[in-house]
Amino acid sequence: MVGGKVLILGGGASGLSVAWRLGELGIAAEVIEAASETGGLAATRKFGEYYLDYGPHYFISERPEIVEKVTSLFKEDFGEEMTSLKRDVKLLFRGRFLNYPITAKNILTQIPFKDSLLSGLSYMYRQGIEQAKRPFVGEPSDENFAQWARRNFGDYLFTLFFKPYTEQFWGMPCEQLSPRCMPSHTKLSFFKTLKLVFQRKAAKENASLVERETTLLLRYPYQGIGMIMDAVSRRVEALGGAIHTGWRVAEIRREGARYLVRAAKEGKTAEFSGDYVVSTIPIGDMIGMISPAAPPSVVESAAHIDFLCLIVVYIVTRKQDIFDSSYLYFLGRPYNRVSETNKFSKRISPPGENMLAVEISCRADSSTWKLSDEQLFEMCIASLENDGFLKKSETIKYFVLRARHAYPIYALGYEKHFQVLLDYMETLPKFAALGRTGKLMYADIDQCMVKGFELAEEIAGKIKGK
Repeated sequence: MVGGKVLILGGGASGLSVAWRLGELGIAAEVIEAASETGGLAATRKFGEYYLDYGPHYFISERPEIVEKVTSLFKEDFGEEMTSLKRDVKLLFRGRFLNYPITAKNILTQIPFKDSLLSGLSYMYRQGIEQAKRPFVGEPSDENFAQWARRNFGDYLFTLFFKPYTEQFWGMPCEQLSPRCMPSHTKLSFFKTLKLVFQRKAAKENASLVERETTLLLRYPYQGIGMIMDAVSRRVEALGGAIHTGWRVAEIRREGARYLVRAAKEGKTAEFSGDYVVSTIPIGDMIGMISPAAPPSVVESAAHIDFLCLIVVYIVTRKQDIFDSSYLYFLGRPYNRVSETNKFSKRISPPGENMLAVEISCRADSSTWKLSDEQLFEMCIASLENDGFLKKSETIKYFVLRARHAYPIYALGYEKHFQVLLDYMETLPKFAALGRTGKLMYADIDQCMVKGFELAEEIAGKIKGK
């Protein structure tokens, strides 16, 4: 191993990818993870014969080298290929099942004619207004999500879909959200989606979610997405890296040219030392761990950064083919999305059984987050039964997974506070933040891996003097 050890705080997809690539480059990496298993939101929790993701997720990538790297590792580690799937996602909207994400095609062909007509007319009217204004006011800036969505989709479709769904998901008014609350890789204007009706080729690196999922091969590990992270963890250790699970970081202290990280586990404490630190800890929490303490202005900005919580209620049943799609999105229900796990893999639950993964997003201070597991199950099954999908009498058991830091909340004006944190981290030598929680980076697994590999190569270059 080359001299210079890297401490990686957090063993999710981003942190593990840094450790993996560093190991390949001959750099010692030590991962400190608070949970009992690695993977973060890409982990799979095992309960007997049941394998539970934080909502089933495909593995996709438009980068052949990433696909080859991950699929080769998977086959080498498990002796078989991942399951290949066809994208099949729908939205239950006004009693109809629309293809999802919303595109010009399903607006024009699947919703009632009146709504389709008014959506199209509203979009053209809005575009006319925007074109007329542009010579005088220039390109729009500092707009909230409501303004962005009206400009890109028209007032009618905003009121019909984007406003109710966005406010259901985020639990706050559209006017209080930044346009970034819709991730950059999912943003698609009405006109751009119309082009996809005729063109189905993902030609650029930062393809939209629609382009990625309608043009790329979808893969799913046969016993949960966490199998990928398990294989990566084993590769990290095989390359000389170390992974410590169950250790919660309490302090990050700079002493001389090295960092000392103090962590606790089951009443015990330990210190880990390294030359570099990569943090994927929620950035606001991480700022509070720095010693000596960050300036008051930085601490104040950190308090403005928060995350939406995710609850996944897994309902076990013997009923098969509950939906005619793998994912089903909902409006006006206590949950946003429900997945039928047998549509991903029949090896996630025992033979003859099936599960619905019911995903609920909420704020940490909400009444939903405080509900018991039983209350969450009762709330979900009542709604599913009311829609005629699944009766309570058809259920066998249920499980509940919770993730406190699932989605960065991109509140209007969050950028200035985030920039204060970024500027402060620039003053910390040999320190980097990464990932969904460490860098407020909304990304899929493959995108987290790419960023992790790039950061690892940058650190290795500095250590080797290149």
